[in-house]
This record gives sequence, C-alpha cells and structure tokens, in this order.
Amino acid sequence: MKIYGIINGLFYVLYGFYGVLMPRHLAKHVTGWAPDLLGLHQIRAMWMASIGLGIICIMVAQRGHLASLTKAIIFITLCFLAGRLMALGLDGAGPTQTYFEIGIEVIWAGIGLYLLSRAKVRT
Repeated sequence: MKIYGIINGLFYVLYGFYGVLMPRHLAKHVTGWAPDLLGLHQIRAMWMASIGLGIICIMVAQRGHLASLTKAIIFITLCFLAGRLMALGLDGAGPTQTYFEIGIEVIWAGIGLYLLSRAKVRT
C-alpha cells in the first residue's frame, strides 16, 4: 500500500505541475476547450491543489498510515469515476478518452481495494 500511495502522490504532483505550468496545453489537449483569463486562473488553482494532494499522499505514505491513505485514494478515484458517469448521463456519450479514463479509474480503485483486502488478512 505504501507504493500505491507514493505512485498516486507522484501522479498528482506531476500532473498538477502540467496543469499549473501549461494550462492552455492542458485545456486544449485534455479537455478540448480554450480558456479565457479566468479559466486559466481556475485551471492553475485546481492543478495546484492536485500538487498539494500528491504531497499529502506521499507524506502520509511515508508516515505509515497506509490503510487510511489507501481508502482516501480509492474514494478520490471513485469521485472522478462518479463525475465521468454523471457527465455521460447528463451530457450524453463522451469521447474515447472518457471511456479510457473510466477504465483506468475502475482498475486503479480495484487495485486499492485488493490491497486493502490483503492488509486485513495479515492483521
């Protein structure tokens, strides 16, 4: 679970830096829209929060609170999944990238659940 937490932390930090340092590129290539000035500020703010989330994941993993961290990561991942499923329901069929991201989120949450189940067996 420690590796799971650190991998998540690194992902959030690196992806966050992508959004903070290249918000126009992120908006165009990941979200498909061109933000105005307020949009750029919002993108930078949200992705800076992602960096903070990543740092928290890494710090908590290093301190050994692994079951709680794993549950939190699963929860956040399922929130992303719920948002995408809601978008499909409210906005209609999505692009291929949406389904790819849904697949990753299902698998990643599943890995976290598997790790939690293994940890409970050992205790």
